[in-house]
Amino acid sequence: MIIKGSFICILVSGVILTQISLIAQSGFCALASHDEEGISCYNKGIDLAEQGLYDEAIAEFDRYILDNPDYARAWYNKGVALIQQGRHNEALIAFDRVTDIEPQNSQAWYNRGVVLYILGRYDEALEASNRSTELNGEDARAWVNEGNVLFQLNRHDQAVAAYDRAIKIDPQSALAWCNRCNALINQSEYDLALSSAENAIKIDPDMVEAYSCREAALMELERDS
Repeated sequence: MIIKGSFICILVSGVILTQISLIAQSGFCALASHDEEGISCYNKGIDLAEQGLYDEAIAEFDRYILDNPDYARAWYNKGVALIQQGRHNEALIAFDRVTDIEPQNSQAWYNRGVVLYILGRYDEALEASNRSTELNGEDARAWVNEGNVLFQLNRHDQAVAAYDRAIKIDPQSALAWCNRCNALINQSEYDLALSSAENAIKIDPDMVEAYSCREAALMELERDS
């Protein structure tokens, strides 16, 4: 028996969940831009996070936030570090703070949507994802995330449309092709699902989920033959 919906891949900060994308101090004026000690602890937080020392990184971001509570980038990077530790409820609070300070920050809305997806709060995740794509409709990753949320809400036709948007923007998105395969299986479009999985494998031969989805599509085609 095929378990549909088991091959969905998710992204955080534009890359696979095991990686992070931090925002450096360079080129951005903080509220206390002349506070060298504050900037130093902020940049130290980035260095620590890049080394995988997330507890220490969060402590440095918190030190900076204590004096600069409206510095969105510190909250953003704290949220990314918290995700890496699986502390999703705390990460959500951090991204909520970013969107309060910078309502037009599409990346914060994107990560907020991913965290809500992980927490299984799909209706809220869809709202965040919609906001992200409204602010930056050319971000393929955001459309992938929107497709993932729609998939979990059993709106598979809309999920396919979202993955199609992602693929139009970035035809080399293996994640979009892989997740499109799974959504198409749930629409009984097995030939299209198979070709989607094969495209994902061609782009990323190491994507295990794509092979699983291809096998699922082949099993259904064999069953229908």
